[in-house]
Formats: sequence, structure tokens, C-alpha cells
Amino acid sequence: MLRHCQSLASLCRGRLCTARVPAGVTVQVRTLIQPSFDYRFISDNADQLHENALARNVRDSHPHRVAKLYDEYRSLLTSINESRSSLNSISKELGELASRKRPTQNNDPASGLDKIGKEKAMDNLRDNARIIKATVQGYEARLSTVESHLRYEAAKIPNLTHPDTPVGDETQARTVRIHGSLHEVGKVPSDGVNASDLSDQGFKDHYDLALNLGIIDMEAGAQVAGSRFHYWRGAGALLELALVQYAMTRAVSAGFTPHITPDVARSSVVDACGFRPRSSAEEARLHTEMGGSDALAGSQAQGESSQIYRVTPVAEESRLEEGAAAADPLCLVGTAEIPLVAMKQQQILDKGVLPMSLAGLSHCFRAEAGARGRDTRGIYRLHQFTKVELVILSRPECSDQELTRLLDFQTQLYADLGLTFRVLQMPTHELGASAYQKFDIEAWMPGRKAWGEISSASNCTDYQSRRLGIRARLPVSHKGGVGQAPQFVHTLNATAVAVPRLVVAILESFQRPNGHVVVPEVLRPWMMGIHVLAPDSLHK
Repeated sequence: MLRHCQSLASLCRGRLCTARVPAGVTVQVRTLIQPSFDYRFISDNADQLHENALARNVRDSHPHRVAKLYDEYRSLLTSINESRSSLNSISKELGELASRKRPTQNNDPASGLDKIGKEKAMDNLRDNARIIKATVQGYEARLSTVESHLRYEAAKIPNLTHPDTPVGDETQARTVRIHGSLHEVGKVPSDGVNASDLSDQGFKDHYDLALNLGIIDMEAGAQVAGSRFHYWRGAGALLELALVQYAMTRAVSAGFTPHITPDVARSSVVDACGFRPRSSAEEARLHTEMGGSDALAGSQAQGESSQIYRVTPVAEESRLEEGAAAADPLCLVGTAEIPLVAMKQQQILDKGVLPMSLAGLSHCFRAEAGARGRDTRGIYRLHQFTKVELVILSRPECSDQELTRLLDFQTQLYADLGLTFRVLQMPTHELGASAYQKFDIEAWMPGRKAWGEISSASNCTDYQSRRLGIRARLPVSHKGGVGQAPQFVHTLNATAVAVPRLVVAILESFQRPNGHVVVPEVLRPWMMGIHVLAPDSLHK
């Protein structure tokens, strides 16, 4: 049944449609969204795009292959159109022949062809039409294959890169500014805040502090869900809720519309937003199906692991044949960016709604494959956590200033928490597929004796909107003056609060010599009167 439903996908083209399966059961079939790649731009700028991909350490991007496929695509379209024009001419000739009056008995040439000659001419035309139709079918079959390969290859090309972006790996990140001075302090402040009055006590790690305070339970999380899952307990649960309320309140005040998003999204949506929903083996299999070499497929199979969790309902699993997979399975989202951006998929927005500023609360799920060492201690790197994410849909010419707006919001948010942090302009290797420009914010975590990432902000330009079909009616100039036409919007995203990372920074930054932790003043309205975290600050 599943195979039959999938075969109907081509009839529906990017929407839900209803189909009748052999067993008489009515089902809905949702086809994948077809991205709108600018193949002409890729062809005209293949050299630049190739160099851009190499600078971003993307090795499976082949813009020159796209250019070659696009030439074949256009040639096939031309051949199809010429063949259809020939068929139209034949149809017209057949109609003219059929409408000629009957020849006279003496077969006077002036009265037209004789009966035998007319039938022979019509038969010849029909034979030619059959040959041309078969040729067109061959062209169309090849066109479908070429179009699939075009989309596959174009999808692997990363976004362009802002000219100010440093080139290289994470060691090339450029420090934009540092706020605060705790990174210059070697001992715990006596009151947990005032760096001018230091004790002789060294800073403790967040996990030791949290265990002493009784605010997290990693053992129970591991027993119930596996390693790197956790429970918040007592004042720890209040602290998470306080951080969420703090971020949402500030976001709404700054013009963002609050949302609580789904924690799952379709695989096609996750992919369109620039995340990898497939395993390395699946990537390699898809590469082979698209005509790639076995050697490259093997290297992809050994490549970076996906951080995405896939979800299959048990009832659906039981209906699948062994080894089969759903066409577009659900995935747990790694960030609310995915459902926030995708909620506007396949829409043409009015220019008056831009910039559209959205704030989303969700749980986030990340496999964190390959993570090891001290990053896995405590709650610094978890499989599940709560996050408030900001997303902006912008006019193309305004996205740079919207990124500045996001950064200003973030830095004020963390400054008011009292944290010491630095803003980094991230280099090309750290941009991912979708980001045109990206900034990370790292808080000083004195217990870890290191800077730790607490948020990022990215301008993705039209990378996501082209893949999700998000446009807006915007002014365009033409020979007749100025009009309006649908254009792809730019999408931006930024973390407001990733709860565990901020809790790490708060615990380590505001600890007292006795192991208690001062609650930042801006969070106290939601802490039920708790100003200092202590083992007895809330009943267990």
C-alpha cells in the first residue's frame, strides 16, 4: 500500500491530495516540496561557487556538474518544444486534408487529391506523428531524470559567504567584542557577584554545584531515557521556567510574536532548512542512485554523522515491509528555527508583514554523535533541552540590518543576566550549509575555565526560502516603471535562550564560596521568592 501511495506523488505536486488505494482505503498523500533553485545563476557563477564551497570545507558540492546538467535540461526542453510544434503542424495538416471536399469522378486535379492519394498522405502524417510522439516520450523520460539530478546536485551547494567572514576552521574566529571581566578573575567572589571582593576559593564545576544543590538528576534521566538525558528538580525546574519567561517577555517587548512549536517536522522540511536528516549510509545510497561514483559514495558513508533523531510510529512501522522506509518520515527538531521558518512554506506574503519577527519555544533533540570528553560532563551537552529561538523573515535588502538587530537583542539579554561573554564572527568552516554570515556568543564559564557557546545568530539569505517556497510581493523596477512581483524572502535565526548552557554559565559565574549560587536579579520574578540557590531553597 505504501508503494502505491508513493507512486501517486507525481500527481499531487507539493500538496495534500486524496488517492484511492486498491484495498479501497482513502489516504492522503503529501508530496515533497520542490525547491526553486536559480540554475542560471549557478551555471554563470560555477567557478565562484566551487571556490566558495572549498572555503567552507564542503567537498561534495559540484556547481560545474549543475551547469552541465542545466545545459542538457535546456536542450531537452528545446527538443521537446520543437517536436510538439511539429506535432501541431501535423495535426493542422491532417485537419486540412480531412476537410477537403471529395474529388470528382474523373479525378480532376483541380478538385483535390484522389481518394487513394489523400488516404496515403494522411497515413504518412500519422506515421510521422507516432514517431515524433515516441521521440517526445524519450525526451521527457530523460528530462525527468536530468531534473532529478539537477535538484540533487543544486541542493548540495552551500550558501554564498559574506565577504567579511574569516576563512578557515574555528581557530580563525574573529573576536568582535567582550562584555564583562570574570574571565580575568581567578577566585570566587565572596558574595557570588562582586569581583572586587574575592575569597580564596577556586571556582567549582557546574555539575558539582548542581549535585550539591540537588537541582538536577542525571542518574534518573539515564535510567529512564539513556545517557545525557536529565531531570530538573526543585529550584532547577524553576530556573528553566524563569529563563524561558525572561527570554519570551523580552522577545515580545522587542516585537517578536511568541509561538510554542511542534517538536517534530517532516524530513523534507528539516533538509530544506539546512540540516541533515539522513544517515551517512543513506546519503551514500542516494548519491549512487543519482549516478555518482562508488568511491565517492563510500567516502560519504564514512562521513559526518547526522545529529537528527528520526521518528516512526509503531503502527506505521508494522505496516512497512522489511527494509522499507517512509517517503518523508518525521524527525525530532534540533531547534525551533525549523518549524518557525517552515510554517510559512509555499506562501506569498504581503510586503506589509515584513520583517516578520517570530519567537519559538520548543524542546530540541540532538544525537551529539562524536561528542566526548569534558563536554559530555553534566548538562553542557545533552540529547534533549529547552530553547527559545528567534526567527526573522526579511526583505532581501534589509537582512544585514536585521542580523544586527538580533545580535543587539542577544547581547542585551546576556548583559542583563550579568554574564561575561564574547561575540565571535565565525569562519567559513563553521557556517553550515545555510548561513551566509554567522556570529556565536560564548559565555565565560569559570568552573570549566573556558569559553562555552551559549547562542548563535545567522543570516541565511534565500537559502531556506528557495527550498520552502517562501516569497513576498515586493517592489521591482521594469521598463514601465515600478511594480510588484513575488521574491524570495531572507530568513534569519538566533538563539535567545538555550537553557542548559545558560544554567552552566549562571551556576559557575554566580557561585559563592559555600557552593550556593546567586540568582540573577532579572530572573527573580519567576523564582517564587528564591534569590539564592541552596540545598534547602525548595523542598525536594
